Amino acid sequence: MLTASEGCTPAWRDAMKRACGRFGERPSRVDPFQSVFAMPVDRSAWMIVQVDSLGCDDQGRPGALAFHALFVSPWSYRRAGACPLAFAPAFRNDWTAADQNTPLPRGRVKPVNLGKEPSGEVDARIAPIVDALSRRRRVVVQSERPVDTLMTSAWRRLSGGTKRRTRAASWAFGNANEFDFVALPRLGGLTLDGSELVLTAESATSRI
Repeated sequence: MLTASEGCTPAWRDAMKRACGRFGERPSRVDPFQSVFAMPVDRSAWMIVQVDSLGCDDQGRPGALAFHALFVSPWSYRRAGACPLAFAPAFRNDWTAADQNTPLPRGRVKPVNLGKEPSGEVDARIAPIVDALSRRRRVVVQSERPVDTLMTSAWRRLSGGTKRRTRAASWAFGNANEFDFVALPRLGGLTLDGSELVLTAESATSRI
């Protein structure tokens, strides 16, 4: 862990380390990407994390990932629409060894307004996703890249209560973090009990 803001508690740091360690093993031949996941730390905070593929680390080793976590109160998360992608303006990806032990400032962010769904073609997977999450069913999407657009469209249709309880990842390499909504590059090795809604990378569309 390179650095943190003043006030970032040891418990929050430990929670971040555990969550990042459970993100999963990176498969071979993965294109550069950015993804986001969110989960509650405890009653005091939600953790929203951007995962960024750096290419190589400071020692030239390939496959390096950088994790930048924001810790916000449940009230702040609720006010932001309880959507992990709404916090995109606060993330950075220009991490270097020079950041080591240089405290980060505490800050404010204006969350992205998801707005209304554009008219036209709609991914047919959205309705089943909304129905499943509303019924507390886990949703697993197989995809070769982060599913930001699909996730945003689904979140527009979820009730506030459902969004506030849903642990979500727009892309991960495994589901040891027990996300309620997660996109994965492959499903092999994932333990499923048959209650999940499992969707393929191919999207069907319908017109609204």
